[in-house]
Amino acid sequence: MLLSTALGIAAAVAVLWVGGEDRREPIRVEENRVVVTNVGETDWSGVEIWLNDWYRAQAPRVVAGQRLDVPFTAFLAAYDRRYDPAQQPPFGVEVTARGDDGSAVKLSWGQGRRR
Repeated sequence: MLLSTALGIAAAVAVLWVGGEDRREPIRVEENRVVVTNVGETDWSGVEIWLNDWYRAQAPRVVAGQRLDVPFTAFLAAYDRRYDPAQQPPFGVEVTARGDDGSAVKLSWGQGRRR
């Protein structure tokens, strides 16, 4: 079940090249999605994006200079509950990953993730 959920999330998450306009904030929360941009010089692997402490989306890899567009519908909590911004507006995002050089990557927006 966990594998099928991860595959479903990966299918819903689109990795796009940053082009044209230079909007390179590492994390942006837009009307219906979270945008994470790898502004570093190393690729990331094992990327996890946490929204409002409970909702998570994953991506296997984000290449340096690329961005990850994650629709709100891709964020899941326990028991496959999908994030609904009408019930709870976004107040915090935390991104964790591992850089190709072995470094830990941790970015936050808003309140981040409380543990």
